Amino acid sequence: MKIRPTVLLRALAEEPMFTDDVAVRRLKTLVEQYVETRKKRHDVVSTAKAGAAIREVMPSCPLSGKAFDDLIAACAIEHGLGVLFDNPGTAGTEA
Repeated sequence: MKIRPTVLLRALAEEPMFTDDVAVRRLKTLVEQYVETRKKRHDVVSTAKAGAAIREVMPSCPLSGKAFDDLIAACAIEHGLGVLFDNPGTAGTEA
């Protein structure tokens, strides 16, 4: 019996762990692209603006709140940019 690739891909897509991994990788790529674009003209990344821009492209974002802000901040810092934690949903929260 030969398994067709479309059947295998459909089965993998229904597996929650697989789709979560793909969504997280895609999110990291989008954050990276956003920071790279901001780096060309600015020296600070706003977590609120980054979050809004990324959610435009990826409405079903697998992260939210402080975890999402932290991902944006980590990427910005990696690229030598400052971070403005101005997301109203997470302002004032601490670890």
